[in-house]
Amino acid sequence: MKIAVIGAGIVGMCTAYELALDGHAVSIFERNASVAEEASFACGGHLSTSLAHPQSFPARPKESGLRRLLAASSISAPLGTSLRDLRWLLAWKSDSRDFEQRFASAQALASYSLQRLHALAAQAHLVYEQSQGQLLLFASEAQQAAYQPQQKALSALGVLSRALTPEQARVLEPALSADLPLHGALVFPHDEIGNCRQFAHLLKDKLLSSGAQFHFGTTVTGLAAGARVALELQGMPSLDFEQVVVCAGTGATALLGKQLRRGALAKVWSSSVSAPIREPLNAPHSAVMDYQSQLAIGRMGTRVRASGGAALGQASPKGIEQASQRLFQILQSHFPGAADYSRGVQIWQGSSIFSADALPLVGPADASGVWLNLAHGHNGWSLACGAARVIADQIAGRAPEVDSTLLQPGRFKS
Repeated sequence: MKIAVIGAGIVGMCTAYELALDGHAVSIFERNASVAEEASFACGGHLSTSLAHPQSFPARPKESGLRRLLAASSISAPLGTSLRDLRWLLAWKSDSRDFEQRFASAQALASYSLQRLHALAAQAHLVYEQSQGQLLLFASEAQQAAYQPQQKALSALGVLSRALTPEQARVLEPALSADLPLHGALVFPHDEIGNCRQFAHLLKDKLLSSGAQFHFGTTVTGLAAGARVALELQGMPSLDFEQVVVCAGTGATALLGKQLRRGALAKVWSSSVSAPIREPLNAPHSAVMDYQSQLAIGRMGTRVRASGGAALGQASPKGIEQASQRLFQILQSHFPGAADYSRGVQIWQGSSIFSADALPLVGPADASGVWLNLAHGHNGWSLACGAARVIADQIAGRAPEVDSTLLQPGRFKS
């Protein structure tokens, strides 16, 4: 079939690649000048079956409605946040309906996605910056106790973790600051960290060699479904396709118009800072997550990257500066001497689309021939390969290898 994929972030690239593997003629439309220019550009790089990285999933809801309402959220709402976004945040942080099922669904897709990533990388000989394992740090006994329900839930889902003493944690990450308050830690040995943008570019090369067509600097302004799906393009004639998969991230809400219920999706900003490693012995071996700050630090090849923080609304220069300063502070406090701040420092802020129930939208849209693979939140890299295979199987009329019942976009139909 002749299929269009809208969006060339990591989700769009994985989707295009899976469709090309199935023998379809794929065209990728991207409003930017290259692949992975937005949310996939400098993300934390977590490939996490544990979902134990910043803003990967809401905290487990409190017992009472009032406690859920007042509970702190890892996503902030700065002054000036719209009423619609505030309503969305309330739903995201306090919706207790089917929480365990939703969490299990996200975790199952993450595990399947990592398996699929390994298979694709082996088959296509894709070599990218990566390292194994994630360490979750607790500064106090109360923090570790607060995480126990999630640890038990993950254990029941088959996610391997191991509790560590401070001394054992420092054996795994010997560069951790001796001055860092540390009560204990959990290690998730099957979690990974990898260079998301680099992987997207590797897929681009493979797609080009397979005959796929890229349309960069091309904005899709509308979809007209009929016997075929017409892509309406800004400043260009429309093009027809048999099927269209929307992986457009932050551009999806305008493109889909009234097909999705108002308030189903929200744009969330996050940040990262990256710097060359000054002294490898002072840098982390892999991924380290600080439970108290909800910020993460990881080794990305010859660089070290701190990432996290999340806010609704529009990014501002002041907000970017404050977020980056916080990330620099956490990097220096946890791994002093790891980074060379005199050269090649990268400060990045990007936005992702989150759904109100914390699950992506993966499946057929309301319109015939239109499919959605979006709203992965901060799990885009973790879920990309699995969600792409699910969509490819659905388009081919095959049952996906992982249960996608809770991912269907129809749950947010207007």
